[in-house]
Amino acid sequence: MSDTDQNQNNLVSSPENSPENSQEVVEQLTVSEAITGVFTEPRDTFTTIKFTPKKNYWIVPIIIIIVLNLIASVISSLDPELMKNVMDKQKQKTREQLDEQVKKGAMTKEQADQQYEQAAQFMNPEGSMFKIIAYVGSVVQPFILLFLMSLIYFIVLKILRTTTEFHNILNVVGLSMLISGIGLFISTIISIIMGDMQSVSLSLLFSEESVGSKIYSLITRFDLFSIWFYTVISIGLAKISLTSVTKTSVFVFGIWIIYSVVTSMAF
Repeated sequence: MSDTDQNQNNLVSSPENSPENSQEVVEQLTVSEAITGVFTEPRDTFTTIKFTPKKNYWIVPIIIIIVLNLIASVISSLDPELMKNVMDKQKQKTREQLDEQVKKGAMTKEQADQQYEQAAQFMNPEGSMFKIIAYVGSVVQPFILLFLMSLIYFIVLKILRTTTEFHNILNVVGLSMLISGIGLFISTIISIIMGDMQSVSLSLLFSEESVGSKIYSLITRFDLFSIWFYTVISIGLAKISLTSVTKTSVFVFGIWIIYSVVTSMAF
């Protein structure tokens, strides 16, 4: 741990310096102030959330993210070139995976063809099932990510013997997800312009053909908005658990990197 982080941790965690034991009255943030603060002053914002009465700041951000997701889904569906390119790549990947299973003897050629036909039905952008999955996913996914990530961080913080409450972790993750939500929306606009799925990352400088599908998938995950998102989460978890940003950054970025590498290499 660096001297700066240690001094900051001692400053925040000492009884005489914590807001709840000081003479100064800390006013509770409004939802709009918390949303603004996560972009402008995340340290102060999450410190205030820690030392003020319980409030569910995550609800409004999740609603905003759902709206952004739905708009992005609609915009994407209106671009036939983009959807065709995305689905063609997905079909090719599915075909290759099934062919690999046939080579291993895990299934017959007939079974592989049958599974491919079934999967292809869900990859037709004009099909009703494709649209239902896209729109339902836009609504459900933010909640799944919010509670799953919050639960993982809660368990890790408990293992590290820190003192925090689950609702504050929900607030940290929920507010921070606004960053990734905006990133997804911007990536959608870039994808439409370029005619293929893109993110604000090194993938803008390389093609999938030049580096390979797995490496391309990996560098696509490490985009600027994701780095910003996990940085703010690290800051928020440190503030609500009264520990150092260095410590929270290690497990927050560690989990993200491991997940990204495993999923990129496996699929």
